[in-house]
Amino acid sequence: MSFFIRSAVVIILMFVFTNSLKARFACKEIIFIHDSDTLVALLETPSEINLNDITRPSPLFKRFHSKKSKNKKITATLLAFPFPFGIVGLHRIYLGTAPYVPIVYIASLGGAFGVLPLVDFFVLLLDKNIDRFADNNKVFMWVE
Repeated sequence: MSFFIRSAVVIILMFVFTNSLKARFACKEIIFIHDSDTLVALLETPSEINLNDITRPSPLFKRFHSKKSKNKKITATLLAFPFPFGIVGLHRIYLGTAPYVPIVYIASLGGAFGVLPLVDFFVLLLDKNIDRFADNNKVFMWVE
């Protein structure tokens, strides 16, 4: 096998394996596998996998991830501003909500004439961690 084909196969297997591992253990962490030998060893014994044995991300990755989440907050906040994007619920689509929530925003004439996206805008602006709003299927995303 050529180097490129082998690399493509390893990348595809890593993608499939990490997605199935996250689903199997209901784990929200990103798991990194550095070489194909580790991947093969993990695939051969899936029932004996210990998540503590898998290497963790480096501190540089954690720093990059924190910057990425800050950029996600800024983007979601800008999309939540009522005019022009907030009234159609684009910020909720960006945060990964159920499909009916943007339809509610549109059907209620921009979330009760722009009030709902304006509240969303201020909640996203003032909250330090917006991870609790990601994949939130409630129309009023800030209500617990």
